[in-house]
Amino acid sequence: MIPLSKDTILQSALYLFSRKGYEGTSLSELADRSGMRKASIYSHFKNKEAVFWAVIDRAFEEETEKLSSLLTETAEESFQERLNRIIDLHVDFYKQNDEKANLWRRMTLFPPEAFQDRLQNKLMEYEQQCNALLEQEMNRAIKAGEIAAIDANTGIAMVLCMVDGLFMEYSYYTEEEFDKRVQAVKQMTWRAFMPVQR
Repeated sequence: MIPLSKDTILQSALYLFSRKGYEGTSLSELADRSGMRKASIYSHFKNKEAVFWAVIDRAFEEETEKLSSLLTETAEESFQERLNRIIDLHVDFYKQNDEKANLWRRMTLFPPEAFQDRLQNKLMEYEQQCNALLEQEMNRAIKAGEIAAIDANTGIAMVLCMVDGLFMEYSYYTEEEFDKRVQAVKQMTWRAFMPVQR
């Protein structure tokens, strides 16, 4: 039998919210998938909305931690190598985390109307955390002469726009065609950062 735990509820909620959306998921369905009675859910969460925000918070925290860990683990690599790894981190998210990626897509494109403003604030908070991590590394690379002396925030915005574009394209192209586009994005992004040759 599935353990009656908060983690089980969150995993089940991620599965259901990613497929049926917030409005389309009932607490009864969540209880069934979690292997417990609805009353047991209330011992962990006040209501369905509380479950939803716990799922969202966990998703953002996990992805922020992945980026932070990547930057720490690759500290000795060149900026170009690290840039490619950042792009790969996002691509792997699309490919390997279907439930989380589907939820992300739903929440950014079709957010529950009642939560639209709060979700927007959450997304901005997540982006600011990622920007802070990337800005530090980008300024370090600029100082070392690894990349052109561009405005770090402009460079970050370009990278995020590129990976956001890949996120949308993943739904439309074959794996082979998508991988070609990933390589093209890596090449073009690096060209934008290359130091000027004198």
